[in-house]
Amino acid sequence: MTQIIIATLALTLVHIWFVPAFYNRIHLKYLLGSRDEGLELSVGAARAGRAATNFQESLVPFLAMCLLAMINGVELIALAQAWLALRVVYLVCYVGGINPARSYVWVASLLVLVLMAVQLL
Repeated sequence: MTQIIIATLALTLVHIWFVPAFYNRIHLKYLLGSRDEGLELSVGAARAGRAATNFQESLVPFLAMCLLAMINGVELIALAQAWLALRVVYLVCYVGGINPARSYVWVASLLVLVLMAVQLL
């Protein structure tokens, strides 16, 4: 489970830092400055930001359930792997504008979180 948590934290860096930085690389002067003024985001950068926000909303419950599983000795590795894989696919779908697959993947990841919670009861 520790490896899954570390992989999830790595995905967090990808979501929050690497993908938005990739789309904002043309605004390097802005990114290195004080950012006092607003910035017009590209479609990709805006999508990356929304995907990161969505990821952060489910990250805390996921990490909490992983830690509870470790503490209580509950086997959630397969579900945790499924959630992590779905979140990677979600990022690709969201940034790539692949609809409605993005929504289906999000629902599937939410169902995995519910299954994790049920296993902990």
